Amino acid sequence: MVQTTALLSTNWYRVQRLRPRLRGHVHIHRHAYRGEVWYVMEDRVAGKYHRFNPASYRVISLFDGKRDMDAVWKRMTDLLADDTPAQEEVIRLLGQLHGADLIQCDVDPDVAELFERRGKDRQRKTMSRFMNPISLRFPLWDPDRALGRMLRWLRPLHGRWGLALWLAVVLPALALTPLYWPDLTENFGEQMLALDNLLIMAVIFPLIKICHEMGHGLATRVRGGEVHEMGIMLLVFFPIPYVEASSASAFVKKTDRMMVGAAGMLTELFIAALAFYVWVLLEPGFARSLAYNTIVLASITTLLFNANPLLRYDGYYILADAVEIPNLGTRANKHWQYLAERYLFGVHQAEPPPATPGERRWFIGYAPLAFIYRMFVLFGIALFVAQQYFFIGVLMALWGLVASLGVPLYKGIAALVTGPQYAAHTARVRSVLAGAVALVLVLLFVVPLPHHSMAQGVVWLPEQAILRAGGNGFITTVTASAREAVQPGQEVAQSQDPTLTYNVAQQQAKLDEARTRYDAAWGVNPAQASQLREDMRREQAGLDRLLDAAAQLTIRATASGTLLLDQPQDLPGRFVRKGDVIGYVVGQYTPVVRVVAAQSQVDLVRQATRQVEIRMPYDMAHVWPAQLVREVPKAGKDLPSPALGQAGGGLIAMDPRDEKGQKSLESLFEFELRLPPQVQASFIGSRVHVRFEHPAEPIGIRIWQTVRRLFLSQFHV
Repeated sequence: MVQTTALLSTNWYRVQRLRPRLRGHVHIHRHAYRGEVWYVMEDRVAGKYHRFNPASYRVISLFDGKRDMDAVWKRMTDLLADDTPAQEEVIRLLGQLHGADLIQCDVDPDVAELFERRGKDRQRKTMSRFMNPISLRFPLWDPDRALGRMLRWLRPLHGRWGLALWLAVVLPALALTPLYWPDLTENFGEQMLALDNLLIMAVIFPLIKICHEMGHGLATRVRGGEVHEMGIMLLVFFPIPYVEASSASAFVKKTDRMMVGAAGMLTELFIAALAFYVWVLLEPGFARSLAYNTIVLASITTLLFNANPLLRYDGYYILADAVEIPNLGTRANKHWQYLAERYLFGVHQAEPPPATPGERRWFIGYAPLAFIYRMFVLFGIALFVAQQYFFIGVLMALWGLVASLGVPLYKGIAALVTGPQYAAHTARVRSVLAGAVALVLVLLFVVPLPHHSMAQGVVWLPEQAILRAGGNGFITTVTASAREAVQPGQEVAQSQDPTLTYNVAQQQAKLDEARTRYDAAWGVNPAQASQLREDMRREQAGLDRLLDAAAQLTIRATASGTLLLDQPQDLPGRFVRKGDVIGYVVGQYTPVVRVVAAQSQVDLVRQATRQVEIRMPYDMAHVWPAQLVREVPKAGKDLPSPALGQAGGGLIAMDPRDEKGQKSLESLFEFELRLPPQVQASFIGSRVHVRFEHPAEPIGIRIWQTVRRLFLSQFHV
């Protein structure tokens, strides 16, 4: 009797005369997920897919439009006996099907309500396009027929022959890439940032993405799916094409669904391999530049973005199909919503979304990771854009805050305030919300977190240990050999300036002439002799200056140590300018590190550096302490060494207009660090990694300081 009472509902009278049936545009597919049978209902009009378990499907299968709900209930009790669902469960199922517009009943339709619901659906769909600040979608065209015509020509490539062709093209390119890696990466940053190259990329990128999306569409059509939407997506305001291939969700085999998701990336990698062969065969020129950009765009971008499962691109759908968890992201968010209702707000009657134990483990990890990464990408892009286009970057950041945080928080708080399931837990809801706000404020502005800045530098010697040319001239002789022990003042090399030699001889002749005139006037004309004496002194001073300049042509050691010469076999006959580095004297002086820091780092490095650590190129595992000893007071674009620029393997973007490759794209500040005495000087010129440790600071204060510095740099305040 108790069981029978539990099965019945006081609301049954509201639905008992309805005769529900599935709409004509609804198709049902039987799928297997993680060893369990599920039924996927495809709404071909709305392009949506709904998953039901076998128990729900047994009820839905009785909706034929002839039986009313009383007859359906009687039939269920006859068929299922003790497994008959409760009437409340059947009512909720009806509501779910009605809300998804999957069923219709033979009652007078409420046309106004129907149109209102359809209008709300369209409004919701339109708003959803604008609520993603990373990408905006605008549908333009139904490509289904065009894809069908293309398929007639490309169908022979489906299957083994297509796989064999793909492997035959891509695998050799992958094998050859290490051989050409230095050429591919040489001056990478300068090549990609050049203005003419940016224009080439703006043309090539959409074309590659058209091929990418056509790959998705053809893979869907060849497996029996339909593609009825193609349009333009603004990815960070850059237009790229897209196709809506969601009909692949109805495919029974998960390998088919995964192939549809991977088809775009496989297409791009195929194009990248073909472009690689063209790049290898061509001589430098415009065509080779086109091939190079195609390689970069069709390989790096697709692997870094499309293959990432934390963003809702191809990698996400491949992962969801691989682990057999449809709607992974949405269901993970709902699971976390259930956990909050049950354990935070004390709604013990809350029921978890249908899921297997294995699925719940995925939900726990995926939702927070995807959210954190999405925020990282969004604000990282916004910060990058703000450095070039300040106001656009600020608008993107505000947009991201509102769409990704503000709107969900508003909806969540509104649900907590107005939801009937929370009516009996008002006090707890308020306490949890207040505690959450307090916790966020404490984490942002109270709890200090470790803080450091990273930079790159180059191993260098103090100025006293550097041998420089004292003047312009040709090196005639090298009097000391490399690796020879030298003493202060010892001659190392001799240079000669023919012009200076001529000037010395000419000045000596002037001095001799002035001395002859003085000797003739001495004792004869005292007044004239006095004037001639001043002329003689002036000529002598001029000769002394020239002799000093000539003496500087002799390059001498300035310290004791081992002599290191720059290509000693090429020194004789080489023309050097004043200040050019000839070599080094190592042994007595400890090397230093010349490190460059961006403008956003300079205040922290200058005012809040507690400790400096350096990792040397020959032993990255060992950390060397260093001491900040000097700062170049003015920002500049000249790098201490080309090794710090992207062309030399460093991280600093270079000015494409600089032919020498030593000017950075942005102004930098230079610091000098003192190393411990035991550091070897044999790695002069090598690039090192520098870590500046700062006092621990709350993350909120750090964010505010970053925004403030960016604002001040834009307005030059």
